[in-house]
Amino acid sequence: MDLDDAGMEALFGTFMNEVNNQKSSKMKKMEDKLGDPEEIVERITASRYDPRQGFGSAYQILQLSPEASESEVTKQYRKLSVLIHPDKCKHEKAAEAFQVLVKAYNDTKDPAYNDKYKDIYGPAKDRVRKEREKENQARAKKGEDPLDMEGNDFDQAVLRECERMTTASAESAAHTNSVLEANLKRQQQLSKEAKLARREEEAKKRKFEKNRDKRAAGWQTFMNNVESKKFKAAHIMGKVGAADTHHKREQRSEVVHGKAELDRTDIKILKSDTQAGQTGVDREYRKLWR
Repeated sequence: MDLDDAGMEALFGTFMNEVNNQKSSKMKKMEDKLGDPEEIVERITASRYDPRQGFGSAYQILQLSPEASESEVTKQYRKLSVLIHPDKCKHEKAAEAFQVLVKAYNDTKDPAYNDKYKDIYGPAKDRVRKEREKENQARAKKGEDPLDMEGNDFDQAVLRECERMTTASAESAAHTNSVLEANLKRQQQLSKEAKLARREEEAKKRKFEKNRDKRAAGWQTFMNNVESKKFKAAHIMGKVGAADTHHKREQRSEVVHGKAELDRTDIKILKSDTQAGQTGVDREYRKLWR
C-alpha cells in the first residue's frame, strides 16, 4: 500500500510519540531512583565541590559508594548527566551543576585522587547499619516497613554519615587548634612577663651594688658621729660625777665630825652626871630640858 505525504507524516508522528513515551518512561524511572533534576542541581551546586579545599566528595556528587566499581560509576554518571544536562534541564544552575558532575566523574578516574570519605566510609557504613537494625526492630513492633539495608537509599545514608563524621572531626580539630593556640599565646605572655621581671630584678641588683660604697661611707660617718657624741657625753658626766662625789664626801665628813663632837659632849655630861650623883646633886632636870 502506497502512502501519500500525509500518511508518511502521520506514521512518523506515531513513531516519535512512541520514542518519546519510551524516553519519558526511562526518565521517570531515573528520576524515581535519583531524584528530580532540579533537586539534583541544587544538591550538587550546594556541595561546593573542591577536592583541593577539602569540600565535597566525588562519590557524594555521583550518589555512589566509594566502594562502587568503575562500570557502576560510569553508568551513574551517564544517568545523572542526562537528567541535568543544560539542554534539557531548565534550572538556572544546570550548567554549573553539570560542570561539577563532569569534574567529579573525572576525579574518580584519577589515580591520584584521594576521596575525603575513603578512610571513614567503612566506620560510617557500620554505624548506619547498626542504627538501621535498631530502628527496624522498633518498626517491626509497630508494623511499619523496615529501612533498606542496601541500595541507593542505604548508600546515601552512609554518605550523609560520612559528611557528619567529617564535619565533627573538622570542628574537633578546629577546637583543638584553638585551644593549642590560646595556650601558646598564654605561654608566650608568661615568658615575656618572666623576662621583664628578671630584667627589673637585675636592674635593682646593679643599682644596689653601685650604691654599696656610698652606703658604706654614709654608715661610717654615722658611726663616727655616734662615737663622738658618746665621748662628749661621757666627758660631761665625768665632771658632774666627780663634783657630786666630792660634795658628798665633804658632807659625810661634817656629819661624822659633828657626830664625834656630839658624842664627846654626851660623854662629858655623862661624866658630870655621874660625879654629881656621887656628890648628891640632882641632875634630872637636864633630861626634861633636853
